Amino acid sequence: MSGELFFSKFYAMTTAFSGTAVFFVIKVMLGIYAAVLLADVILLLIQRGVGNVFREGFSVGMNIPPELTIRKKKTKVRWEKIKKHLESREEKEFEIAIIEADEMVGDLIKRMGYQGENLGEILKNVPETQIENIVQVKKAHETKNRIIHDERFSVSLELAKETLGYYEKFLDEFEVFD
Repeated sequence: MSGELFFSKFYAMTTAFSGTAVFFVIKVMLGIYAAVLLADVILLLIQRGVGNVFREGFSVGMNIPPELTIRKKKTKVRWEKIKKHLESREEKEFEIAIIEADEMVGDLIKRMGYQGENLGEILKNVPETQIENIVQVKKAHETKNRIIHDERFSVSLELAKETLGYYEKFLDEFEVFD
């Protein structure tokens, strides 16, 4: 009997409270809070450029290749092979490491759906809001281009490590090494 009495009194108190001015103020404040949260989510989506991504079916975000999602181990193994070139301490091996890293990251970025004739143009079309260190990837790609086009350009171990570091940061952004 005391349980029924408790619930009936509790029900009476809550129905009485729901008609008060305090309850109305709480409802209004929660409504404003919900509207602000919704506006924040919409603004974040606009800032990240998600509106442009609905070009093929329903996909939120970029078209991320499986090597950056479900096949991370394969990507990690390939990356370790590229980094092994730095162990030889020979300039040609440093150049090979940079070229292979550029090809690997370039292929991944191309398959994300960005448009362009070559990797240089594709990198220009990538919004900085979608790939965090795209500026560094562009710098690394410029280094690769100098290796290819300038016979007098020499690659030191420090430059090779710095350049591979830019590509590694790109891969780390997609948590390949976790």
